Parts: sequence; structure tokens; C-alpha cells
Amino acid sequence: MLMQIDGTFVFVIISFLIFLLIIKAILYRPFTKVMDDRNSFYQKNSKMEAESKEKTKTLLKQKEDILNEAKQDALNIIKQASHEAKIKSEDDIKNTKKELKDKIEKNKNDLIIEANQAKQELKTEINSLVKSIVSKVLKQDVDIQLEEEKINQYLNI
Repeated sequence: MLMQIDGTFVFVIISFLIFLLIIKAILYRPFTKVMDDRNSFYQKNSKMEAESKEKTKTLLKQKEDILNEAKQDALNIIKQASHEAKIKSEDDIKNTKKELKDKIEKNKNDLIIEANQAKQELKTEINSLVKSIVSKVLKQDVDIQLEEEKINQYLNI
């Protein structure tokens, strides 16, 4: 049997076409709209992701640059502080050496003065001792003065 085209067949085709138009209006358009919205959302998020990655790379690069700069500044500060400390210690050493030299020189001068005073006292004591010895040996008061050269010779001056 061959198919006969009659009114029922035309009615089914028309009904099917109307059904397709209704389905298209009710289901297909909202579905394509949802799909388009979803695609645009994904594209927007992909674009935001790419921008975020790029921004992250930029921020990481800036962070590295800042850290490197801070490290370099810290090294420079340490070098400068070390240099200043070295100069200060050298100056302190020079000042201490100068003070010590001055003290040594002063002490030398004080010792020379004390030695001269001791020699003078020794000369006086020698004179009085000689006077006393001579007075006791001779059993009378004698006014004797030794010569300065003789006393110096005895004291090895």
C-alpha cells in the first residue's frame, strides 16, 4: 500500500509545523538565550581570568622588584653603617693612641721631675750625711759642702 495524500496527511503536516513553531517559541528561544547567556558568562569569566592572571604576574613582578630594591637598600645601609663604624673605630683608636702618648709623655715628664727632685734630696742628704760623719769623726761641728760635680759622679749622673 502506498501512502495516500488526503486531508488527514495535510492536517498532520500543518499540525506538525504549528507544533514546531510553538516549540520554537516556548522552548528553543529560551534555550538558545540561556546558552548565549552561559557562553557570554564563560567568555566574560575567561576574560576576567586572563586579566587576573596578567594582573597577578604584574603584581608579582612589582613585588620582586620592590624586594630586590629593598635588599639592595639594606645592603647599602649595612655597607654605609659598616664603613662609618670602621671610620669611627679608626678615629677612636687614633684618639686613644694620642691620649696614651700624651699620658706617657706627661708621666715621663713627671718621672723626670720626680727623679730630679729625688736627686736634689739625695744631694742634700749626702751633704748632711757627710757633714754628720765628718763631725763625728772629728768630734766637732764642721761646715763642709761637697762639690756638685763629685756628688753627680757618685750618683752616676
